Amino acid sequence: MNDATPTTILAGTVLSMTDRGVLRDQAITVADGRITRVAPRAEHEITGPVVDWRDRTILPGLADCHVHVEDRADMLGYLAHGVTLVRNMRGKPWHLDWRRRVAEGAELGPYLVTSTAMADGRGAPGTTVWPDSAQITDRASAHAAVHRWAGLGYQQVKAYQWLSAEALEGLGEACRDTGLPLVGHCPQELTVHQAIDRGQTGFEHLNNYEYGSLRPAAQERLDAFFAQGFSYGRGRNRFSPEAAKAASDIDEHKIAALAQRMAAENITSCPTLIVLDRLLGHRDFSDPRLRLTDPVLARTWRSENDFRIMALTPDELQGTADLFHERSRRVLAALRDAGAPVLVGTDTHNAFVFHGSSLVEELELMTGAGYTSAELVRLATRGAADYFGLTDRGRVDAGFVADLVAVTGDPLASVTALKDPAAVVVGGTVLERPRLDALLDEVETLVHAEPDRARLRPVPSGERLVGEYERTSFGRTDAATRISSHSDGGATTWREQIATRHGVETRTTVIDASGYLVSADIERRRAEGADVATVRRDGDRYAVHWSTLDGAELDAEVPAPLLPGVDLGVAALLAAARLAPDQGRWPVLSLGAGLANALPPVPGTLERDGDELVQRTTDAIVRIAGDVAGEYTVQAPMTQLVHRRAFRP
Repeated sequence: MNDATPTTILAGTVLSMTDRGVLRDQAITVADGRITRVAPRAEHEITGPVVDWRDRTILPGLADCHVHVEDRADMLGYLAHGVTLVRNMRGKPWHLDWRRRVAEGAELGPYLVTSTAMADGRGAPGTTVWPDSAQITDRASAHAAVHRWAGLGYQQVKAYQWLSAEALEGLGEACRDTGLPLVGHCPQELTVHQAIDRGQTGFEHLNNYEYGSLRPAAQERLDAFFAQGFSYGRGRNRFSPEAAKAASDIDEHKIAALAQRMAAENITSCPTLIVLDRLLGHRDFSDPRLRLTDPVLARTWRSENDFRIMALTPDELQGTADLFHERSRRVLAALRDAGAPVLVGTDTHNAFVFHGSSLVEELELMTGAGYTSAELVRLATRGAADYFGLTDRGRVDAGFVADLVAVTGDPLASVTALKDPAAVVVGGTVLERPRLDALLDEVETLVHAEPDRARLRPVPSGERLVGEYERTSFGRTDAATRISSHSDGGATTWREQIATRHGVETRTTVIDASGYLVSADIERRRAEGADVATVRRDGDRYAVHWSTLDGAELDAEVPAPLLPGVDLGVAALLAAARLAPDQGRWPVLSLGAGLANALPPVPGTLERDGDELVQRTTDAIVRIAGDVAGEYTVQAPMTQLVHRRAFRP
């Protein structure tokens, strides 16, 4: 339908999100992906195909302003539930390509706004909170990162938990220079007021809103938790009832003053109430939507596998959930009363937060803070489009992109009417309920696809097959691996091929007789394209070059000699550690965070800890055990990879 042929949609009710308000008995003409006319049906000259939705309410497509998308399955899940605009909050190179393809009509999916990768600081472990984050420690690294990201086309910069005040201020300065909004978590060591002072203009999860807005005694208790090592995502304190009780003793006048400042300075909040509601609440493993969820991801949702809550008893979880729920309700109510700008987001892939369908659940939770259904519908449509500066989206009017949702109830009376839409229009393409169900069937097929060993290339001539392996993550098969090698003149080539449902990664690494890296060639290929990196040793330096599918190219130099890191091949790393001179701690080269963020690599370290090897880089601590002769494991935050032989040569 996305062509120049006019099609008319007959609508019983239209929530226009314009000054015209609610319209009855309308005819909407769509051509070439846009709305060309909205007028009473009696006045409308109808030509071409007709879609009869006179028994339905039509409104602009919905927006989820905090998501994490990994592939086509995620994107289709949003469309199937009426979400036609998403803000991705952990940018990777393929997201820019996906945004272009959707805009060109080459892919069916919601319009994608994407932030950068997480810009985080150095926490107590010496790393960022999550792997693949960019570690920003000062003004210089902040400016370099933001200007590079702006040149690549990312639309927002995401701040994260362990940033220092100096690093956040540097990000704020660079964001003002480039025009990119600085959004994300309020860094742990700052209050929201202090983060705003340093240039942050948007905040997620109501994170840290209580810090600086508590009653004096509660503030003292929370300060004591920080002094004991309280840290987001690390350790028992984060979600213990004791910390939650301290964080919930809010001074109403202080939180009102914060909300009024955010209203006056147009500082946005994206509450994502559903995250803690599900993380700390009841986890229903009979939910039928689990069929649409990557089974490996679903296993990380079990309490025993989630490092954030695994130390808590059920009673502690429930007590914490009740306290955080009330704290969040009060903060959000203060924002509403002050008229501060609020976005609606869900934060998929958190536990039991599902692509698309959970947006309505978030809206339902927000009614507890006093929002009416009419207010929430506006926030999830026109409000989001206006925030992103998308002047041709978020309304049902002539000249606007034809992204629409058709429902059978009245969303202005109850947001629950937005569940399971009868039809969706995206870029002018009509998706009736049978087509939406077919999209969900495709999602199920995609997320349950087994890794295809046939996609691995044959072992090159002159190399010997070391082994074929089946990789499991949290006990579920997620990859097929083939390792081969070749020795020549004191140097050994290790080739590691890994096939997942997302694509194939090939790591070809050469080490010398002392285990040091000579060269490496990395290719990560998925449907959207490939990221390619090369490393070549030249005397006391390595020349590193990579190009990513978002168009980024980077050349850098790092000092030699270094051992190969995990992402240059586990087999090569294990061999290197056996050959390298015993010095307690070896310098190691890892490209993971650099490839993810288009930033120069920073060497890490590798050391022995009993029978394990421990790799420490700016973004992760990784533990490696075992050997390619049998079984080997790789463990990192929220990652438990076990490689077992599927075939022995």
